[in-house]
Amino acid sequence: MSALGAVIALLLCGQLFAVDTGNESTDNADDSCPKPPEIENGLAEYSVRYRCKAHYRLRTEGDGVYTLNSEKQWTNKAIGEKLPECEAVCGKPKFPVDQVQRILGGSVDAKGSFPWQAKMISHHNLTSGATLINERWLLTTAKNLFLGHTDDAKAEDIAPTLRLYVGKNQLVEVEKVVFHPDFSKVDIGLIKLKQKVPVGERVMPICLPSKDYAQVGRMGYVSGWGRNSNFSFTELLKYVMLPVADQDKCVIHYEKSTVPEKKEPKSPVGVQPILNEHTFCAGMSKYQEDTCYGDAGSAFAVHDTDDDTWYAAGILSFDKSCSVAEYGVYVKVPSILDWVQKTVADS
Repeated sequence: MSALGAVIALLLCGQLFAVDTGNESTDNADDSCPKPPEIENGLAEYSVRYRCKAHYRLRTEGDGVYTLNSEKQWTNKAIGEKLPECEAVCGKPKFPVDQVQRILGGSVDAKGSFPWQAKMISHHNLTSGATLINERWLLTTAKNLFLGHTDDAKAEDIAPTLRLYVGKNQLVEVEKVVFHPDFSKVDIGLIKLKQKVPVGERVMPICLPSKDYAQVGRMGYVSGWGRNSNFSFTELLKYVMLPVADQDKCVIHYEKSTVPEKKEPKSPVGVQPILNEHTFCAGMSKYQEDTCYGDAGSAFAVHDTDDDTWYAAGILSFDKSCSVAEYGVYVKVPSILDWVQKTVADS
Protein backbone atom coordinates (compact mmCIF):
# COMPACT_ATOMS: atom_id res chain seq x y z
CA MET A 1 0.00 0.00 0.00
CA SER A 2 1.29 3.44 -0.85
CA ALA A 3 2.27 5.46 2.18
CA LEU A 4 0.86 8.56 0.50
CA GLY A 5 -2.42 9.43 2.12
CA ALA A 6 -2.70 6.23 4.14
CA VAL A 7 -3.91 6.39 7.71
CA ILE A 8 -5.03 3.54 9.96
CA ALA A 9 -7.63 4.18 12.61
CA LEU A 10 -7.14 1.62 15.37
CA LEU A 11 -9.67 0.86 18.04
CA LEU A 12 -7.53 -0.22 20.97
CA CYS A 13 -8.55 -0.35 24.60
CA GLY A 14 -11.66 1.68 23.84
CA GLN A 15 -9.70 4.53 22.21
CA LEU A 16 -9.36 5.52 18.56
CA PHE A 17 -5.75 6.01 17.45
CA ALA A 18 -4.70 7.42 14.05
CA VAL A 19 -1.48 5.90 12.75
CA ASP A 20 0.25 7.40 9.69
CA THR A 21 1.56 4.41 7.77
CA GLY A 22 3.99 6.67 5.95
CA ASN A 23 5.87 7.47 9.15
CA GLU A 24 5.48 4.59 11.55
CA SER A 25 4.43 0.98 11.56
CA THR A 26 1.32 -0.35 13.21
CA ASP A 27 3.69 -2.71 15.03
CA ASN A 28 4.47 0.25 17.28
CA ALA A 29 0.88 0.42 18.48
CA ASP A 30 0.35 -0.42 22.13
CA ASP A 31 -0.30 -4.18 22.21
CA SER A 32 -0.46 -4.39 26.00
CA CYS A 33 -4.22 -4.02 26.12
CA PRO A 34 -5.93 -6.57 28.34
CA LYS A 35 -7.78 -9.38 26.64
CA PRO A 36 -11.42 -8.39 26.20
CA PRO A 37 -13.92 -10.14 28.47
CA GLU A 38 -15.37 -13.33 27.08
CA ILE A 39 -19.07 -13.77 26.47
CA GLU A 40 -21.04 -16.96 26.50
CA ASN A 41 -21.32 -18.60 23.09
CA GLY A 42 -19.42 -15.73 21.48
CA LEU A 43 -15.97 -14.42 20.64
CA ALA A 44 -14.16 -11.10 20.28
CA GLU A 45 -12.82 -9.89 16.92
CA TYR A 46 -9.87 -7.55 16.54
CA SER A 47 -10.29 -5.00 13.75
CA VAL A 48 -8.59 -2.02 12.14
CA ARG A 49 -10.05 0.58 9.83
CA TYR A 50 -8.03 2.15 7.02
CA ARG A 51 -8.97 5.64 5.93
CA CYS A 52 -7.28 8.21 3.74
CA LYS A 53 -5.84 11.59 4.58
CA ALA A 54 -7.62 14.81 3.65
CA HIS A 55 -7.91 15.24 -0.15
CA TYR A 56 -7.57 11.48 -0.72
CA ARG A 57 -10.13 8.68 -0.89
CA LEU A 58 -10.17 4.88 -1.00
CA ARG A 59 -10.19 3.67 -4.59
CA THR A 60 -10.52 -0.04 -3.85
CA GLU A 61 -13.66 -1.92 -2.94
CA GLY A 62 -14.58 -2.51 0.65
CA ASP A 63 -15.13 -0.30 3.66
CA GLY A 64 -11.52 -0.26 4.85
CA VAL A 65 -12.30 -2.46 7.88
CA TYR A 66 -10.03 -5.47 8.41
CA THR A 67 -10.45 -8.18 11.02
CA LEU A 68 -7.88 -10.62 12.35
CA ASN A 69 -8.83 -14.18 11.43
CA SER A 70 -7.88 -17.44 13.13
CA GLU A 71 -4.71 -17.62 11.01
CA LYS A 72 -3.67 -14.18 12.25
CA GLN A 73 -4.25 -12.55 8.85
CA TRP A 74 -5.93 -9.19 8.41
CA THR A 75 -8.78 -9.56 5.93
CA ASN A 76 -11.58 -7.43 4.51
CA LYS A 77 -14.95 -8.93 3.65
CA ALA A 78 -14.88 -7.49 0.12
CA ILE A 79 -11.24 -7.79 -0.98
CA GLY A 80 -9.70 -10.33 1.37
CA GLU A 81 -6.03 -9.83 2.25
CA LYS A 82 -5.48 -7.18 -0.44
CA LEU A 83 -4.73 -3.84 1.17
CA PRO A 84 -6.76 -0.76 0.22
CA GLU A 85 -5.25 2.07 -1.80
CA CYS A 86 -5.72 5.81 -1.52
CA GLU A 87 -6.10 8.08 -4.55
CA ALA A 88 -6.32 11.84 -4.86
CA VAL A 89 -9.73 13.45 -4.79
CA CYS A 90 -10.44 15.33 -8.03
CA GLY A 91 -12.62 18.28 -8.94
CA LYS A 92 -13.35 19.41 -5.37
CA PRO A 93 -11.65 22.80 -4.86
CA LYS A 94 -12.03 24.21 -1.37
CA PHE A 95 -12.78 27.66 -2.78
CA PRO A 96 -14.71 27.17 -6.04
CA VAL A 97 -15.72 30.18 -8.07
CA ASP A 98 -19.10 31.20 -6.77
CA GLN A 99 -20.23 33.98 -9.06
CA VAL A 100 -19.95 35.24 -12.63
CA GLN A 101 -16.69 37.13 -12.26
CA ARG A 102 -14.89 38.77 -14.94
CA ILE A 103 -7.69 35.72 -19.11
CA LEU A 104 -7.85 38.72 -21.47
CA GLY A 105 -8.83 41.23 -18.81
CA GLY A 106 -10.35 38.41 -16.71
CA SER A 107 -10.46 38.05 -12.94
CA VAL A 108 -7.47 37.15 -10.76
CA ASP A 109 -7.71 33.78 -9.01
CA ALA A 110 -6.75 34.85 -5.50
CA LYS A 111 -8.49 31.96 -3.72
CA GLY A 112 -7.07 28.93 -5.51
CA SER A 113 -10.28 28.03 -7.32
CA PHE A 114 -8.37 26.22 -10.09
CA PRO A 115 -5.94 23.90 -8.26
CA TRP A 116 -5.55 21.75 -11.40
CA GLN A 117 -3.99 24.62 -13.36
CA ALA A 118 -0.28 24.25 -14.13
CA LYS A 119 2.11 26.63 -15.87
CA MET A 120 4.54 25.30 -18.45
CA ILE A 121 7.61 27.18 -19.68
CA SER A 122 9.41 26.09 -22.84
CA HIS A 123 13.19 26.26 -23.20
CA HIS A 124 12.67 29.52 -25.12
CA ASN A 125 10.72 30.93 -22.14
CA LEU A 126 7.34 30.70 -23.82
CA THR A 127 4.44 30.31 -21.37
CA SER A 128 1.56 27.90 -21.85
CA GLY A 129 -0.86 25.91 -19.73
CA ALA A 130 -1.29 22.32 -18.59
CA THR A 131 -4.01 20.57 -16.62
CA LEU A 132 -3.42 18.16 -13.73
CA ILE A 133 -5.59 15.03 -14.13
CA ASN A 134 -4.09 12.88 -11.36
CA GLU A 135 -1.14 12.96 -8.98
CA ARG A 136 1.39 12.30 -11.74
CA TRP A 137 -0.13 13.17 -15.13
CA LEU A 138 -1.15 16.36 -16.91
CA LEU A 139 -2.89 17.12 -20.18
CA THR A 140 -1.72 19.86 -22.51
CA THR A 141 -1.66 20.45 -26.25
CA ALA A 142 0.78 18.90 -28.66
CA LYS A 143 1.50 22.39 -30.00
CA ASN A 144 2.51 23.53 -26.52
CA LEU A 145 5.00 20.69 -26.25
CA PHE A 146 6.52 21.56 -29.62
CA LEU A 147 7.00 25.25 -28.72
CA GLY A 148 10.57 26.21 -29.58
CA HIS A 149 11.23 22.84 -31.22
CA THR A 150 11.26 21.71 -34.82
CA ASP A 151 8.32 19.72 -36.15
CA ASP A 152 10.39 16.53 -36.18
CA ALA A 153 11.52 16.83 -32.54
CA LYS A 154 11.27 13.64 -30.50
CA ALA A 155 9.29 13.35 -27.27
CA GLU A 156 12.39 12.20 -25.36
CA ASP A 157 14.24 15.36 -26.48
CA ILE A 158 11.36 17.68 -25.57
CA ALA A 159 10.73 16.44 -22.01
CA PRO A 160 14.04 17.65 -20.46
CA THR A 161 13.51 21.17 -21.84
CA LEU A 162 10.22 21.79 -20.03
CA ARG A 163 9.75 23.63 -16.75
CA LEU A 164 6.45 22.90 -15.07
CA TYR A 165 4.89 24.61 -12.06
CA VAL A 166 1.86 23.67 -9.96
CA GLY A 167 0.19 25.30 -6.97
CA LYS A 168 2.06 28.32 -5.63
CA ASN A 169 4.86 28.23 -8.18
CA GLN A 170 6.01 24.75 -7.11
CA LEU A 171 8.49 23.36 -9.65
CA VAL A 172 7.90 19.71 -10.55
CA GLU A 173 10.16 17.49 -12.65
CA VAL A 174 9.00 16.03 -15.95
CA GLU A 175 9.74 12.36 -16.63
CA LYS A 176 8.37 12.12 -20.16
CA VAL A 177 5.83 13.42 -22.64
CA VAL A 178 3.48 11.35 -24.79
CA PHE A 179 1.86 12.67 -27.96
CA HIS A 180 -1.56 11.60 -29.14
CA PRO A 181 -0.98 9.16 -32.05
CA ASP A 182 -2.85 11.53 -34.38
CA PHE A 183 -1.70 14.82 -32.84
CA SER A 184 -1.87 16.75 -36.12
CA LYS A 185 -5.63 16.21 -35.96
CA VAL A 186 -6.08 15.83 -32.19
CA ASP A 187 -3.95 18.54 -30.60
CA ILE A 188 -3.21 16.76 -27.33
CA GLY A 189 -0.26 15.45 -25.37
CA LEU A 190 0.33 14.00 -21.91
CA ILE A 191 3.05 14.89 -19.41
CA LYS A 192 4.21 12.39 -16.80
CA LEU A 193 5.97 13.67 -13.69
CA LYS A 194 8.93 11.95 -12.06
CA GLN A 195 7.09 11.87 -8.74
CA LYS A 196 3.53 12.21 -7.53
CA VAL A 197 2.58 15.68 -6.36
CA PRO A 198 1.08 15.95 -2.87
CA VAL A 199 -2.56 16.94 -3.23
CA GLY A 200 -4.13 19.65 -1.09
CA GLU A 201 -6.04 22.91 -1.28
CA ARG A 202 -3.69 24.48 -3.85
CA VAL A 203 -2.88 21.38 -5.91
CA MET A 204 -5.69 19.03 -6.96
CA PRO A 205 -6.51 17.26 -10.22
CA ILE A 206 -9.66 17.99 -12.17
CA CYS A 207 -11.93 15.04 -12.93
CA LEU A 208 -12.19 13.53 -16.41
CA PRO A 209 -15.79 13.33 -17.63
CA SER A 210 -17.58 10.17 -18.67
CA LYS A 211 -20.13 12.25 -20.58
CA ASP A 212 -20.06 15.19 -22.97
CA TYR A 213 -20.57 18.54 -21.22
CA ALA A 214 -20.00 20.64 -24.35
CA GLN A 215 -23.62 21.47 -25.09
CA VAL A 216 -24.29 24.81 -26.79
CA GLY A 217 -24.85 27.50 -24.17
CA ARG A 218 -23.20 25.58 -21.35
CA MET A 219 -20.94 27.82 -19.29
CA GLY A 220 -17.43 26.85 -18.31
CA TYR A 221 -14.42 28.48 -16.68
CA VAL A 222 -10.99 28.74 -18.26
CA SER A 223 -7.92 29.85 -16.29
CA GLY A 224 -4.43 30.68 -17.46
CA TRP A 225 -1.33 32.87 -17.56
CA GLY A 226 -1.77 33.95 -21.17
CA ARG A 227 -1.45 37.42 -22.61
CA ASN A 228 -3.79 40.09 -21.26
CA SER A 229 -5.46 43.10 -22.87
CA ASN A 230 -2.05 44.80 -23.10
CA PHE A 231 -0.79 41.70 -24.93
CA SER A 232 1.76 40.99 -22.18
CA PHE A 233 1.93 37.80 -20.14
CA THR A 234 0.31 38.05 -16.73
CA GLU A 235 2.15 37.08 -13.56
CA LEU A 236 -1.14 36.23 -11.86
CA LEU A 237 -3.46 33.36 -12.68
CA LYS A 238 -6.62 34.74 -14.27
CA TYR A 239 -9.88 33.16 -15.31
CA VAL A 240 -12.97 33.89 -17.33
CA MET A 241 -16.38 32.29 -17.79
CA LEU A 242 -17.27 31.42 -21.40
CA PRO A 243 -20.22 29.77 -23.19
CA VAL A 244 -20.01 26.73 -25.47
CA ALA A 245 -20.76 28.02 -28.97
CA ASP A 246 -22.59 26.60 -31.97
CA GLN A 247 -20.05 24.47 -33.86
CA ASP A 248 -21.36 25.34 -37.33
CA LYS A 249 -21.10 29.07 -36.66
CA CYS A 250 -17.56 28.55 -35.41
CA VAL A 251 -16.59 26.57 -38.52
CA ILE A 252 -18.09 29.23 -40.81
CA HIS A 253 -16.23 31.93 -38.86
CA TYR A 254 -12.87 30.25 -39.50
CA GLU A 255 -13.46 28.24 -42.69
CA LYS A 256 -16.26 30.13 -44.51
CA SER A 257 -18.50 27.05 -44.90
CA THR A 258 -19.42 23.77 -43.26
CA VAL A 259 -19.41 22.10 -46.69
CA PRO A 260 -15.97 20.46 -47.15
CA GLU A 261 -15.50 21.47 -50.80
CA LYS A 262 -16.44 25.08 -50.04
CA LYS A 263 -14.14 25.56 -47.06
CA GLU A 264 -11.28 28.04 -47.23
CA PRO A 265 -9.08 29.70 -44.61
CA LYS A 266 -10.56 32.96 -43.31
CA SER A 267 -9.34 33.27 -39.72
CA PRO A 268 -9.42 36.92 -38.56
CA VAL A 269 -6.11 36.39 -36.76
CA GLY A 270 -4.30 34.78 -39.70
CA VAL A 271 -3.87 31.40 -38.01
CA GLN A 272 -6.24 28.52 -38.63
CA PRO A 273 -7.49 26.36 -35.74
CA ILE A 274 -7.94 22.60 -35.96
CA LEU A 275 -11.69 22.02 -36.28
CA ASN A 276 -13.16 18.52 -36.49
CA GLU A 277 -15.28 15.97 -34.65
CA HIS A 278 -12.81 16.04 -31.74
CA THR A 279 -13.26 19.75 -31.01
CA PHE A 280 -15.81 22.26 -29.75
CA CYS A 281 -15.81 26.04 -29.67
CA ALA A 282 -16.47 28.58 -26.94
CA GLY A 283 -17.39 32.22 -27.47
CA MET A 284 -16.42 35.35 -25.58
CA SER A 285 -17.89 36.38 -22.25
CA LYS A 286 -20.64 38.96 -22.06
CA TYR A 287 -17.87 41.43 -21.19
CA GLN A 288 -16.10 40.54 -24.47
CA GLU A 289 -13.31 38.81 -22.56
CA ASP A 290 -11.46 35.90 -24.07
CA THR A 291 -8.52 33.54 -23.87
CA CYS A 292 -5.28 34.51 -25.59
CA TYR A 293 -1.72 33.39 -26.43
CA GLY A 294 -0.34 31.27 -23.59
CA ASP A 295 -3.66 29.97 -22.28
CA ALA A 296 -3.64 26.81 -24.42
CA GLY A 297 -3.46 23.59 -22.42
CA SER A 298 -5.89 24.89 -19.80
CA ALA A 299 -9.15 23.11 -19.06
CA PHE A 300 -12.65 24.23 -19.98
CA ALA A 301 -13.87 23.45 -16.46
CA VAL A 302 -17.56 22.79 -15.87
CA HIS A 303 -19.33 22.31 -12.57
CA ASP A 304 -21.77 19.41 -12.37
CA THR A 305 -24.22 20.36 -9.64
CA ASP A 306 -25.57 16.79 -9.43
CA ASP A 307 -22.38 15.55 -7.76
CA ASP A 308 -20.83 18.94 -6.90
CA THR A 309 -17.75 18.10 -8.96
CA TRP A 310 -15.65 19.97 -11.54
CA TYR A 311 -14.85 18.25 -14.83
CA ALA A 312 -12.54 19.04 -17.75
CA ALA A 313 -14.98 19.18 -20.66
CA GLY A 314 -12.19 20.27 -22.99
CA ILE A 315 -8.58 21.38 -23.28
CA LEU A 316 -7.95 24.74 -24.93
CA SER A 317 -6.14 24.19 -28.24
CA PHE A 318 -6.59 27.41 -30.22
CA ASP A 319 -5.75 30.35 -27.94
CA LYS A 320 -5.16 32.92 -30.69
CA SER A 321 -8.65 34.47 -30.67
CA CYS A 322 -7.71 37.20 -28.12
CA SER A 323 -11.08 38.98 -28.52
CA VAL A 324 -10.30 39.51 -32.23
CA ALA A 325 -11.67 36.22 -33.50
CA GLU A 326 -14.97 35.21 -31.96
CA TYR A 327 -14.17 31.69 -30.78
CA GLY A 328 -11.60 29.67 -28.89
CA VAL A 329 -11.30 26.01 -29.87
CA TYR A 330 -11.04 23.10 -27.43
CA VAL A 331 -10.28 19.38 -27.75
CA LYS A 332 -13.16 17.34 -26.35
CA VAL A 333 -11.91 15.32 -23.39
CA PRO A 334 -14.48 12.50 -23.86
CA SER A 335 -13.08 12.08 -27.39
CA ILE A 336 -9.60 11.29 -26.03
CA LEU A 337 -10.60 9.61 -22.77
CA ASP A 338 -9.86 6.03 -23.86
CA TRP A 339 -6.39 7.00 -25.08
CA VAL A 340 -5.65 8.95 -21.88
CA GLN A 341 -6.73 6.12 -19.60
CA LYS A 342 -4.81 3.50 -21.57
CA THR A 343 -1.65 5.62 -21.73
CA VAL A 344 -1.71 6.32 -18.00
CA ALA A 345 -2.41 2.66 -17.15
CA ASP A 346 0.34 1.35 -19.43
CA SER A 347 2.99 3.77 -18.22
